[in-house]
Amino acid sequence: MEAVKKTYACDVLIVDDDEFNLRVAGDILIKEKYSVQTAQSGEAALEFLKENLPRLILLDLHMPGMNGRDTMKKIQENKQWKKIPIIFLTADTKPETEIECLVLGALDFITKPFIPTVMLSRINRIIELAELQSDLERNLEEKTNLVEKVLLNSIMAIANTIDAKDAYTSGHSMRVAQCATAIAEQLNWSKKEIQNIHNVALLHDIGKIGVPDAILNKPGKLSNEEFQVIKQHSTIGYDILKDIRMINGVAEGALYHHERYDGRGYPNGLAGEEIPLNARIICIADAYDAMTSNRIYRPRLTQEKVIKEFEKGRGSQFDPKLTDMFLEMLRGGFGITNERRASSRDDKRTNESRAMLSKMLTEYTTDIQERATTDLLTGLRTRSYAEEQIGKLLGEAHSGTLMIIDMDHFRQVNDTFGHIVGDKILKMFADMLKAKMRPGDVVARLGGDEFVVFMTDMINRQEIGGKAQDILDTLSDNLEKMNYENATSASIGIAIYPSDGKTFDVLSNNANKVLYYVKRKGRNAYAFYSEEDSKDKVHSTGTDLVHIRTMLEGDIQEAQRGVFKVEFGDFQRIYEYISRGVKRNHQRVQTILFTLSIDENDNSRLNFEEPMQTLELAVASSVRLVDVGTRYSSIQYIVILLDTDIENGKKVADRVIKKFYQMYGGRGVVISYDIQTMLPQSGEEQ
Repeated sequence: MEAVKKTYACDVLIVDDDEFNLRVAGDILIKEKYSVQTAQSGEAALEFLKENLPRLILLDLHMPGMNGRDTMKKIQENKQWKKIPIIFLTADTKPETEIECLVLGALDFITKPFIPTVMLSRINRIIELAELQSDLERNLEEKTNLVEKVLLNSIMAIANTIDAKDAYTSGHSMRVAQCATAIAEQLNWSKKEIQNIHNVALLHDIGKIGVPDAILNKPGKLSNEEFQVIKQHSTIGYDILKDIRMINGVAEGALYHHERYDGRGYPNGLAGEEIPLNARIICIADAYDAMTSNRIYRPRLTQEKVIKEFEKGRGSQFDPKLTDMFLEMLRGGFGITNERRASSRDDKRTNESRAMLSKMLTEYTTDIQERATTDLLTGLRTRSYAEEQIGKLLGEAHSGTLMIIDMDHFRQVNDTFGHIVGDKILKMFADMLKAKMRPGDVVARLGGDEFVVFMTDMINRQEIGGKAQDILDTLSDNLEKMNYENATSASIGIAIYPSDGKTFDVLSNNANKVLYYVKRKGRNAYAFYSEEDSKDKVHSTGTDLVHIRTMLEGDIQEAQRGVFKVEFGDFQRIYEYISRGVKRNHQRVQTILFTLSIDENDNSRLNFEEPMQTLELAVASSVRLVDVGTRYSSIQYIVILLDTDIENGKKVADRVIKKFYQMYGGRGVVISYDIQTMLPQSGEEQ
């Protein structure tokens, strides 16, 4: 059963005895589109809660009459109210007051007089946390309901399997469960207890799976040896069920349902109330179904004969108290509707039940499998599904491209912004990947911040590169919209079937190899796998500039950690030069990063040393003497333009590229650039 989302009477209930405080707090919240209700005492707040539930309560700590502490205690005593998040309002800023608020159960406190930005920040955070908790509870409830459905369906399937082994007791487990349920209802058990004994009874004969069919279906009288084999089904059942914890007493039900009240039963000869109550109930239900079912050696017994048999077995085979109650049920009409029942083998209702079970299992199988292979946070498929599905596509002779995508520095996102923000970014990225893929493509979360994409029948490198670049660009745009610009990026390793591997394992291994190279080269880029020259195929997107800016404006020691492959001496000189220009002269500085890459339409092998030398000459002939440039890596060159705005910087970059192609001729190489403005940090010495 799907959980229903709560409907709230208002967003915030403000409880304060001061009208001025109520008005100020209300105005702040209403401007932010929150719906607000107010109460001027703890008593009034409790009256409001009897009929209405808010998403959040702002509760004044000090009020005449019922103060905030007492009101909080009353709210905590109510099962429904205690889930409402509470923030205390107080003019007391002592640390011990803050501790007291939290000990009482508040999630936060807001000091008076109210500072709107602080107040809204704390309220927004608490409401967000409460909604996340509510979502988690709903997900847990849905998963619990799903598990219960799966469990019930499995039990029904097992029960049918057991009964199918014995041609003379078809439907027996179902009928025993119905009878045991009726007895439990007569005992006024709870719904949970009734459902539990129903499940226990369904599985009471599971041990018959270990009994040979020839013995179960023998038409004549069993020999002593055969009867000893039959008796083993109770211990076999116990061994099968002993580790199941979801159904209380299920193993004991299987083990002890043939024990007798007088101690002459099997397998352990328990007597009286030593026998678990569930087993004593199933003993009666089991005997009743045996008496009222046709056997090859006798027809089923009449209602009168059944009553006499139970009277005879009272206190010897059956629990006397339970027997008296069951006899009363029989005399009251229990079982009369079955008076004209045909042989169990031909019972129409049994066949209908089996058909219904088959239908239920068919309907639920797809849903269960889908849920089991779906990542709870992102809604994407899991690793196991991806491996299986991609394997099937390759087995069906499809071509395609595998992308392994890893989000960069994601641990820092969680450490800096918290896991709630981290989860939001992962969900955003997953939704974006799904939106960009086609029907028939496979998108999955491998775990943590790693994803896999398989684009079925797509092998054109230019098209693939465009798709990869689109993923990187859209991620950057979305992070900017979420106000987490530059918090993370993505690195992509690409392997194409069949040239880069003919199985999922080989493809993913090769994609991972080039992914790690992308990471080493600076991240926020993609690369195609090639055993010989993968390191020449990294397509940078300028992320290096973001990190360069961070290093220039931050601690130079960050550069010594090896994030970028650049000589420290070169970097030191650039840093010192920029520091003088930015900090002392307040100049506007542009940083341009030129990147060389392979022309995808050129199949010739290329050594980047010659085009890099050409790029250096193009820069030298296109910029001023006061500007500075240095080789940043084997395929990248960085230029610092002093006292220049971004438009002039772009003109310089275009001039460099034009000069490069004039000098080099564009043979098999593509040049691109990224530009950023570097400004002095706020708070620097003037």
